[in-house]
Amino acid sequence: MKHSILAILLALSSSVYAEDTLPEAPKELVKDFTEMCLNWAKEDDTATEELKAYVLNCVNDELTSEGYKKVTEVKI
Repeated sequence: MKHSILAILLALSSSVYAEDTLPEAPKELVKDFTEMCLNWAKEDDTATEELKAYVLNCVNDELTSEGYKKVTEVKI
């Protein structure tokens, strides 16, 4: 049991460290992903009150898949 907890803590600390070492995405890339995610939100008929969270999650998914740090906000 102790080994399992230790392994989980090590994995969590490694992922936090990895996030800190990732480069920031160029502003133009964040803008492009924001526009793309807005289009997807419209296609999915996302409610207005959920739009910002939807786009932020979408942009961060795209950024992390490309090896960049997540952002804390997007301009819609």
